[in-house]
Amino acid sequence: MSNKQRLIHYLKPMRNHLIVALVFAFIFVACQIAQPFLLGRALDASKLGDRNTFFLYVFIAFGLVVFGSVAAYIFEVIVNNTSQKIIKKARDEVFEKINAISVKDFSLRRYGDIVQLEIRDMENFASGLFAVFKTLMQGIFTVAVTILMMFLVNWILAIVVILLTPLSMLMAKIVSSFSHKHYKKQSALQANLSSISLETLNNIDIVQSLNFEDASLANFVNINETLRKEGKVANFSASWVNPSTRLVNNIIYVIIGIAGVIMLSYNQDLAIVFAIMSIGRLSSFLSYTNQYSKPFNEISNVTAEYENAKASFTRINDFLNLEDDVNNGKIEINEIECVEFKNTTFAYTPDQYLFDNFNLEITKGQKVAIVGPTGAGKTSLINLLMRFYDPIDGDITINGHSILDITKESLRKNIGMVLQDTWIFSGTIADNIRYLRQEATIEEIKQAAQMSHADIFINTLPQGYDTFISAKQGLSEGQKQMIAIARVMLLNPKLVILDEATSNIDTRSEKLITEAFDLMMKNKTSIVIAHRLSTIEKADMIIVMKDGAIVETGTHKALMEQEGFYYSLYASQYK
Repeated sequence: MSNKQRLIHYLKPMRNHLIVALVFAFIFVACQIAQPFLLGRALDASKLGDRNTFFLYVFIAFGLVVFGSVAAYIFEVIVNNTSQKIIKKARDEVFEKINAISVKDFSLRRYGDIVQLEIRDMENFASGLFAVFKTLMQGIFTVAVTILMMFLVNWILAIVVILLTPLSMLMAKIVSSFSHKHYKKQSALQANLSSISLETLNNIDIVQSLNFEDASLANFVNINETLRKEGKVANFSASWVNPSTRLVNNIIYVIIGIAGVIMLSYNQDLAIVFAIMSIGRLSSFLSYTNQYSKPFNEISNVTAEYENAKASFTRINDFLNLEDDVNNGKIEINEIECVEFKNTTFAYTPDQYLFDNFNLEITKGQKVAIVGPTGAGKTSLINLLMRFYDPIDGDITINGHSILDITKESLRKNIGMVLQDTWIFSGTIADNIRYLRQEATIEEIKQAAQMSHADIFINTLPQGYDTFISAKQGLSEGQKQMIAIARVMLLNPKLVILDEATSNIDTRSEKLITEAFDLMMKNKTSIVIAHRLSTIEKADMIIVMKDGAIVETGTHKALMEQEGFYYSLYASQYK
């Protein structure tokens, strides 16, 4: 969807609001445009000594000032509300897209970029949208009605003004085209700066522990300085639009004034061609010349906001144009009887295959452990099984059905994962445990906590399950892991995946968590990825991977007796 199509997509549902806004904009402009005409007539009446006519015109003009102010207020309220509704819809769509795109797309983007879209780019779009709505709606009516009134007052001068107008528009076009490319660079730099800030905040403990503060600050200051320079050029170039167009418009004003004075000298001759000129008419026309140029000045005055909003809107639209995560599956599953990788080929990048023609079968109730050195492809198997990625070739089947034919919702509903990096969000302990089952009762939450041994530390907290926690405070790594296990136990999935889930915790916590794992995996199919080989000695089948291929399979005892690659891995942990 192009920028134009996206904008129409937002404006179309707001058409009724915009029509009402146009009505009040027209009323406001009509009241403004009528005033110079009335005051010009009042001036001519005063010159002729007609006091009654003079006061009548002045009274009507004053009434139009009040009425026009009310119309202007209503117009701005409607435009502001309409702009906010459009921004809300755009922000909702961005967040919806965040949940819709694939993990693969996320891996190609910095999180700060997305935060920039939701906050800074939306603010730029909002301010630009309001400014453009306001100036454009009022400007169109002002120009149209002013042209009409200028022709009514003196058609010769009206033609002169219209012929000179392109000079002002050309000047604005030249300057704004130069500033746009700098606003585009500025928007990209702002996203980069947001990414650095977010990464530093999320890893502030690591930054400080490595004494990386100075280097981190230097990097931030360097990009911030580049942003300052780019912003300076963008704002400097955009700031030239208004003065340059005002200069042209003021020159036009002077030309009209001189032409009007000359026409006064030849008023009788010009009257023959219906171009009567008087002091009042000249006063009115000069006012209209100002009002005619005012929309061009106002539009040029918001050029900086417009260019900033345009650059931000382009970034928003580019993100919304990303393809949603493919989900063509129609088959619903409620059980996982068998998982099979059939000649599966996969690569994160086209030029480097992670594994080729990979085959593996896991049956119901099996506890399968996958081991191997870093980069062997262990976690990639899980990514494929969860359909975070799809294989390049071959297939993965569940219960005999291709994984591509199964709905992602039912697939993931039947699989529970406990990863090395546990995810805790800001909220109560109870909310964190019930995250996968929002309808769960407090009794079910407590039962899951007991099974994961999380109740041991939860019951010691003053507020128990209502204790507020977050990813960075309130819990140790072992306690976070127990919460994650309780979360999966509450879900009660058919297949359990443990991806190096005990690699970052202490020995005592590992013992408790291992017991919880054994309970969770009882009578369930489970896949365990582990570096600590002592934790998978009781597995029904151990799959040893190296360079994307299975090099050995068997029980712990059988593999140790072979004294092959698994034996060397196991022995290396005890040297």
